[in-house]
Amino acid sequence: MHSHSIKVLLDLPELNVCHIQKEHDQVLIEMEPIDSIQPCPICASGQTIRRGTAYQRKVRHLAAFGQRVYLLLPAIRLTCKDCHAHFVWHYDCVAPKKRYTKAFEATLPKQAVGATVAHAARLSETPPTTVHRVVRQWMAAESVRVQKRCEQQAKASTGLVLGLDDFAIRKGHRYNTGLHDLRGGTFLDVIPGRTMEELQAYYQAQPIWRTLNPVAVVMDLAQGYHTFVKEMYPNAIRIADRFHVNRYVTDALQNTRKYIQKSLPPFAKADLKQHFRILGKRHDQLTKDEMVILKRLLRYAKLLRQVYEWKEAFIAWYDCSPSYAVAKKSYKRWLAQGQAIGHPIVETCLKTMHNWEEEICNYHQLRFTNAAVEGKNNKIKALQRRRYFARNPECYKHYILLECNEEWIQYGS
Repeated sequence: MHSHSIKVLLDLPELNVCHIQKEHDQVLIEMEPIDSIQPCPICASGQTIRRGTAYQRKVRHLAAFGQRVYLLLPAIRLTCKDCHAHFVWHYDCVAPKKRYTKAFEATLPKQAVGATVAHAARLSETPPTTVHRVVRQWMAAESVRVQKRCEQQAKASTGLVLGLDDFAIRKGHRYNTGLHDLRGGTFLDVIPGRTMEELQAYYQAQPIWRTLNPVAVVMDLAQGYHTFVKEMYPNAIRIADRFHVNRYVTDALQNTRKYIQKSLPPFAKADLKQHFRILGKRHDQLTKDEMVILKRLLRYAKLLRQVYEWKEAFIAWYDCSPSYAVAKKSYKRWLAQGQAIGHPIVETCLKTMHNWEEEICNYHQLRFTNAAVEGKNNKIKALQRRRYFARNPECYKHYILLECNEEWIQYGS
């Protein structure tokens, strides 16, 4: 009864428990195959004979009650009567010449994803080289499967909305572009580079993405992205990402604040510099104390108050426009409000807002943003810090696809 209970816990139906002993922090379980004969792996004949045991294999299995568990398996030698082949008994629970069961190896990727190989090695009390080998093999196969599933979901979607956004490999020097399914919430692919030429070259090499039929594509105001999308997906609505656009207006407000500071007394200058973040926050998200500070800041200059009200009017335009037609008219009024301020900093921002009017207003046709994309970009940044930037481009891509599609991962058993 005791051996049967242990066997149920081990979940190894091909083996019987012979003996259990404990040595320090290890549990050694001696086992043997239930069957007496195994078919020949060469000719599949059942006419085989056993020729004794060459040695005993010590194989690491899943831990139990905080103790490391090792299986002691006999390496049984067999000979086929038909083809005269010599072979060693094959166990389903462990691959030939391996020192870890398949069940144990299946636990290592789960410990490594979202962490590091070194962390997984410490947690499992396994050599880092072993963890790295197992995780890398699993990752290569699993990332392909996950990407295929995400791709199938995107192709089957009737209202597909794509997201394009770049992320830095080395800020100011090298960038990649992420392709996202915003409706499905998945990361589809990593595109090397962000220039028009690099995007076109990748789509030529990966024609599968040209077969997608998105109703809209959300991106920032990079001209290269818009030209590329217009060429690849001519029927898709091009939407300027709300938060990228809003940054232009917020930057105009902060630049105005810096301009005003130069002509203020020292105490007022210090006050504005200390509380500059309050100016950037939405008015409806300010605390009572922050409201008091804001009123004081806006009294320093009429220009600052005008630009602040203009910034808040832009947020209200995004939030409150009930339809695309109404949004177009309201946007014209907002542009006129900015022109009435008549300051060069605001006029520079207005030039950008006017040039991208159609793409900005398209938000009110389909209210999608790249907010989820920025969340995945933060995951990629954390990954790059943990991995010290993977040197192998393929491994780098595998890491990103799995980190950003974690809910699709199957770790096995």
